[in-house]
Amino acid sequence: MNEKILVTISNYNHSHFLSNSIKSIINQTYKNLDICVIDDMSNDQEKVSKIVNSFKDSRIRYIKNNKNMGKWWCLNKSIKTTDAIICTSHDADDVSLPDRIEKQYLTLKKTNTIHNLCSFYHCYNEKDLKEYVFNHDLKENISIVETNKVFELVMSGYFSPNINHYFTGNLETAGTSAMFYKQVWDLGIRFNPPKRNLRVLLSEDSDFNFRCTSLLRNTSILTNKLYCYRRNTSTNKEEI
Repeated sequence: MNEKILVTISNYNHSHFLSNSIKSIINQTYKNLDICVIDDMSNDQEKVSKIVNSFKDSRIRYIKNNKNMGKWWCLNKSIKTTDAIICTSHDADDVSLPDRIEKQYLTLKKTNTIHNLCSFYHCYNEKDLKEYVFNHDLKENISIVETNKVFELVMSGYFSPNINHYFTGNLETAGTSAMFYKQVWDLGIRFNPPKRNLRVLLSEDSDFNFRCTSLLRNTSILTNKLYCYRRNTSTNKEEI
């Protein structure tokens, strides 16, 4: 396990969550990381800078936008400037469980896929989040949905009325957990601004993930819940 993986943490006005978010990435069991924290012109950029600079970790780099660009732009900027082989992201208000990156990487290798997502926990308060982190089993076996089934579910959802998100049946996936080889992005499958391409799919990550799955047909899904998703918070600023 020696391929460098980019983890993009795009922040917009989430300084009160940012420290714990970064800690959950620097404490991953997979260590070869390029951690790019990019602040999208938050109202408290000075505070954000202090938080990021408080981490004495050479894997962290910091980009500060001089105007609000949108999360889609931040993701593309981070990927454009990395030397990593594989890319993923992590929202500034969320927490990744400590083996998330490692298990997703192992799934890519085990299934010979180029695009992977994992499942997640809904966290409505700090109690929920702490409970899931505390009870997490690092030894839990990997459980995978194979590529053909993923493609079938996603396409079925796309052509069904009133289903506009990245559809995987009864299994919920965290769109921001998408892990993919940078070659996918180099080929032209990138994150789109609102009202472009398939952004009817609600967000930059569901749009990106749909195109990866529908065009490349090489997506695996990890059913293990490895991501703690805070509900009722806004990750970025943009018009839909």
